[in-house]
Amino acid sequence: MRWNKVAVVGILLVSLLLAGCPFDSGSAGPPSDVNIWQTVLKIGSLGFLCNFSKSPTCQAGDNDLVALMRILIGILTFALFYMAASAVPGLRDQRNIAVVVSIILAIMSVIFIPASVLIGIGSAYGALVAIVMIGAPTVGGFLLYRALSDQHWFFKVAVLGIILLLLTAVKYFAIDISGGIFT
Repeated sequence: MRWNKVAVVGILLVSLLLAGCPFDSGSAGPPSDVNIWQTVLKIGSLGFLCNFSKSPTCQAGDNDLVALMRILIGILTFALFYMAASAVPGLRDQRNIAVVVSIILAIMSVIFIPASVLIGIGSAYGALVAIVMIGAPTVGGFLLYRALSDQHWFFKVAVLGIILLLLTAVKYFAIDISGGIFT
């Protein structure tokens, strides 16, 4: 057991040593034109698959938002598949197999999701978060209004005024964002 720990630490040290080495003799560090974020987005946009095939599922024209959504949905799908695989009696004890099965199923699922569906998923979650962020203070204000007794009529009027200001601000920003559709 002790030698396993020594081997892992040795591999980590060798990896750190290799990562610190310059790529060519003329430069003092890694090349400046390599952008890790662009590489991750290229993987998410499936651009590397489009170089090899011209299949109808090839989505190389996707923008960075769709690529990011594909990566995030892939992580979420993996987590859900791993949770489901951990519930299977045969895979509960063998975590490595559950991880491999979950990764393969998540990748297969995410590759074939069209870009329009990914944009729809992102829009739905964005709308849900916006509704919660707008609705929580409004519902909280109404609950506070109901909790105040009639003796505190000034505070009740103040709470209603704040709720009115909040809803007016929401309407103003909705009109501003939509370009006047909601007038």
